[in-house]
Amino acid sequence: MMPMKRVIPVFALLLIASLAEAVPPPRLAKGPVPVPNIVLAKQLNINRGFIIPQNGIPGMVNIPSKNPRRAIMEEHLLTRSGETFSGKFLGYDPVKGLKWSHPDLLPKVIEFLPDRVSRLNFKMDPLPARAKHHTCQVELSNGDTLAGDLLRMENGKLVLDTWYAGELAINTAHIKSLKPGFSTAKVFFEGPKDAKNWTFGNGQNAGVPFGVIRNMPAAQQKLFKERAAQAAKRPTWKLANGTFESTTSSATVGREMKESPDRSSTEFDLEWTGSLNLYINFLTDSLTSYSQCNGYCLRLTQSYIYLYRYNFNNGAGRGGRVGNNVRVNLASLQGSARVALKMDAKKQTVALLINGALIQKWENLGNFADGGKGLLFSSRTTNRMKLSRIRVSDWNGNLPEANPEAKADPKNDYILFNNADHMTGELTGIANGKLYFTSDFGEMAIGLEKVGVIYRATERVKAIPPVPGMARATFKGEGGLAMKITGWKDGKITATSPHFGEAAFDAAVFQSIDFTGKSTRQASGASPTTNPSPRIEPGFRIPRQLQQRILPVPQLRKIPNGLRLELNVRPRPADPKIKPRR
Repeated sequence: MMPMKRVIPVFALLLIASLAEAVPPPRLAKGPVPVPNIVLAKQLNINRGFIIPQNGIPGMVNIPSKNPRRAIMEEHLLTRSGETFSGKFLGYDPVKGLKWSHPDLLPKVIEFLPDRVSRLNFKMDPLPARAKHHTCQVELSNGDTLAGDLLRMENGKLVLDTWYAGELAINTAHIKSLKPGFSTAKVFFEGPKDAKNWTFGNGQNAGVPFGVIRNMPAAQQKLFKERAAQAAKRPTWKLANGTFESTTSSATVGREMKESPDRSSTEFDLEWTGSLNLYINFLTDSLTSYSQCNGYCLRLTQSYIYLYRYNFNNGAGRGGRVGNNVRVNLASLQGSARVALKMDAKKQTVALLINGALIQKWENLGNFADGGKGLLFSSRTTNRMKLSRIRVSDWNGNLPEANPEAKADPKNDYILFNNADHMTGELTGIANGKLYFTSDFGEMAIGLEKVGVIYRATERVKAIPPVPGMARATFKGEGGLAMKITGWKDGKITATSPHFGEAAFDAAVFQSIDFTGKSTRQASGASPTTNPSPRIEPGFRIPRQLQQRILPVPQLRKIPNGLRLELNVRPRPADPKIKPRR
């Protein structure tokens, strides 16, 4: 029998070893699945432990983020010291500060000093019914973007008509690029406004193409419709306030777009929590299955994008991948994106855009699948997803440049036409649907419907002078502006800026306001073309109360190839030798 004096030190050593193994060291898992914790760490400003290559992950498409820091769905306020408060925004005064309400606090209304508020995020509701889709897009020298209907450009001002601020006169010295969007494109669908003509399912209603159903005997058609109606009553997408929402895997929602032309654009806003997994079927003849159909299926996941083509023959569906998969990092978008599918049946091409950036173009697809013009969304995850601002319209065939910076010229403005031609010179004015341009061929007037995008000469674009107290507002859907808020009352925000002078905004357009004045790209952590390489600073430690939120023990986080995890942990001193008692 072992003496008691030896049992105690041996037991102590075993206990220390077991405690050391209770929390395993960070593990690098194979595979390209992004790290959801990077997004949360950005929110908490403690992501410096993740080292990202300067040019991003090799082979990965960089996508600009439109609405940074949208991981929290409800309205909340963030102070400059890092505290987050949920509740309800009541008002803002540039002198007195921001009024906030929380049911668990006394008094019910509290005030935050103006210089202590970092960010205000509103609840992620859809745009109001009075909102309008604007076609013209303007990019400013500081990275801000905004949309409106183009009216004219004269006397150093570009005038836009907007639903959220009336007429805005933008200083042309600060305009970097301009997409006139001046066309008579017909809109075939815009919504959803109600559930009419939409088909809801959950994977339990049989997937059968339209043509097969129509050729069934009357009794079978009746039985099929009854089964589909019963299946639709089970959990599926839900419609509320112009937004489809799903928390069920295999939930489907779709409708026929009978009037869509051979060359069309299908756009929608997509929001998600956790890991994204969404299938989008287009040009399909089935609204109940993504695979039992004739048509195309675009698969959006957190790390890859695939395009499949399906054919339904002899009662069975068969499919195959079209082209190569596309590697992306959708986790960097922090749960929000504007997705656009551009289809050209004559040229047999399909292009995918996310947040206005061209992600992939599939060419030489052959004749498009016959049978239908249906649009179907299929959830492949139990994580929450939302679809809104769905729009199907004509498309002029123009795609954004893969590298727009290559068109920048110090001396000359650069015009890219819808037919891919281009011209250099000087933009002198816009009026009555005409663009006035001076080039080597002399002065000419060009119809705006022919113009895709205008890149201003870099020497003509002036930096925006800093203004104390500037905040940066991010719009719902897309766009945002730097401004100095001078008043906020009855749903109206008055503000001034070197961009537009003085204006009054409809507060319903704002998704968030950053009172620190950081740009949208700074807030999202990266610009579309660069990816900074943050590092752990000497002595940096993650607060103990945040460790569980950032690195939850039960879940294994996979880190993409090309990333490495560095922990600035000081060497642990050797355990002192345990001397047995005498």
